[in-house]
Amino acid sequence: MRSYASLLYTPALRLASVAEPGRMHADMLVLDLEDSTHPARKAEARALLAGADLTRAGLPALGLRVNSIATPDGLEDMRTLLELDAVIGGVPIDVVFIPKIAGPGDVAIYRSLLGLTSNAPQICSFIETVDSVENAFAIAEVSDGLCFGQADLTAEMYAENAAYLEYARARLCVAAARYRVPAIDTNSFELHDLDVVAASCRAAREAGFTGKAAIHPRQVPVIAEAFTVGADELAEYRRVVADYDATPSGFAVEKDRVLAPPFVLRARRMLALHAPAEA
Repeated sequence: MRSYASLLYTPALRLASVAEPGRMHADMLVLDLEDSTHPARKAEARALLAGADLTRAGLPALGLRVNSIATPDGLEDMRTLLELDAVIGGVPIDVVFIPKIAGPGDVAIYRSLLGLTSNAPQICSFIETVDSVENAFAIAEVSDGLCFGQADLTAEMYAENAAYLEYARARLCVAAARYRVPAIDTNSFELHDLDVVAASCRAAREAGFTGKAAIHPRQVPVIAEAFTVGADELAEYRRVVADYDATPSGFAVEKDRVLAPPFVLRARRMLALHAPAEA
């Protein structure tokens, strides 16, 4: 799974709002059958997916968040996805986002089912249960990306324990880095004060997240600014690698930097994440 800086979640029932050209500015549109779709209308949402036309939307990438396969709606979501051959409105699904998992065995079930489609989507697993936090490394090993679901994780607890949430975020980011997959931060519920959103983006990037979910289009530019790795940054990573490769001693101290294996390793990993065709 390549790195996406901004992912805009849209309720599947509002699919028509993003079907027109020029409406989509995030790096990925994620149609949501789970939390943003009322239980009484989930069947209606699945029917909309089957009858949609997204061919004019100009989507850079398409994701679908399903309900847990441990629920009847989750089973129906997967049945629908298989019937559609992982294509919605003429556009192939790039990534399926799976919620409420406990361990790698859950991911294996989705992987097996998605393997029945002509072009199997990748899997991004939500770390949003206490079990998934403890199993984050095993889940990362079998996933193509990880997402943090802070609201659902907090719901399992008696209180919003800040220390535990930081622990959970750290485990997710380190597990994602260990297995070279993207780490996507939880969405912000702040819709008006974009300075708050920007601050949460900065904190997330410093923690090791590579992208962030949005629940409203006005959040997307702020998220994109924080997480997009630009041409200048990629060029610097390339320079570090090239200069190190040209250094006969394997270590060099220059006026403004040190060329040493740990810094080169990080540059290579960032290129692999953000410019995989070059790595």
